[in-house]
Amino acid sequence: MDNNFFIVRVFQQTIIEIYFYNNNNLLKVDQCYPICFVFYLGDFSQITYLLSLCDEIFHCSTIHKFYLGKEIFKAQISIQLNQCYIQD
Repeated sequence: MDNNFFIVRVFQQTIIEIYFYNNNNLLKVDQCYPICFVFYLGDFSQITYLLSLCDEIFHCSTIHKFYLGKEIFKAQISIQLNQCYIQD
């Protein structure tokens, strides 16, 4: 399992924000800055295509990729149903 993690957030019921933290710490740096993605109610296939272009996400474990897909799908459903999104 890798040390990377994602934070998925819904902003103003129209925007899905994804923060990817690459926590490999190869440079022994204390700070960890995220790679940020912002989507305006995009199609799920468009979101996953754009994320697949990021080399760091491409090298994540399969478990992390499945988890991210599940959370993006939950965020889209919460927006469509006008519900509050809470990440697992």
